[in-house]
Order: sequence, then structure tokens, then C-alpha cells
Amino acid sequence: MGAHCAIAQQASQAEAAKRADLLAHAAQVKRLTKLAGPYAQQVVADARSFNLQPQLVASVLYVENDGDFAGSAHRISQAGAIGPMQLMPVTARLLSVNPYKPRQNIQGGVRFLKRMLHRFHGNTQLALMAYNEGPTAVAEGTRYVQAVAYAKKVVQVWQSSSSD
Repeated sequence: MGAHCAIAQQASQAEAAKRADLLAHAAQVKRLTKLAGPYAQQVVADARSFNLQPQLVASVLYVENDGDFAGSAHRISQAGAIGPMQLMPVTARLLSVNPYKPRQNIQGGVRFLKRMLHRFHGNTQLALMAYNEGPTAVAEGTRYVQAVAYAKKVVQVWQSSSSD
């Protein structure tokens, strides 16, 4: 009878841990809704799966859309970047995602951001500039005003969201 009680207790503890994780996930989604709009739940899930801070990913998404998520699923910038995470077509192809499908677009954007952070040894400023301008230019030492301003804006949004 003791073994059955131990198994039941372990199952109960596992269920409690799962409930706690779901509650934490829901709370994080709620906090990030301002930054990621209708994409908050996916941002949290994808950021966690790539071991990134959801606030950072949500801040990129927020800046890429200027806080306006209406129509972002099919938005195309003047430079040709597509969707909520504003992926360039060549980047989307390299990541094997369809940039016109929001779920794939966000997953691709998260994966690309993770790659940039890895490429630039965790330097968030350089990774964000590379996300915006392209990794080759940043690796060669080019610091375009637009990319520097973009990185600064994302960091400001990220820091203000982390203090909420």
C-alpha cells in the first residue's frame, strides 16, 4: 500500500508543478500583451523554446510594428521585410519559414534573434543591430545610424517592460 501512496503523491506533485507552470505562463502572457498584442502567447512559447527572455522578443516585435498590430500579419515594409517580426525574404528562406504565416514568422524571428545573439557572443546591442541591418554589416564593423537607433529603442522598450 505504501508504494501506491508514493506514486499518488508523485503524480499529485507533478500535477501541482504543471499547474504552477501554466499559471506562470498565463501571467507572463498577460504582462506581455501590451508589447506583443495578439502574439503574446506565441512569443512566450517561442522565446522559452529558444531560451530567450520573452520580454526581449516581445520588445523586438513591438518596435518592428511600432506598437500597431493591426494588419501586422501581412505587413510589408518599404525595404521588403514581412510580417510581425519583419523578416526579409532571404532570411525567411534561410530559416525555412513562410514569412506570410504569422506563427512561422514569429518562430523565424525568434530563431534569427537567437542566432544573432550567438554570433555576437551575447552582445544584445550588436545582435539587435544585426537583426535590423544584417549580420554581415555589423560583423564588418559598420554601424548604421538606423540600426544603432533601432537597437537603442528595443533595449529601452525591453528595460521598461522588465521594470513593470
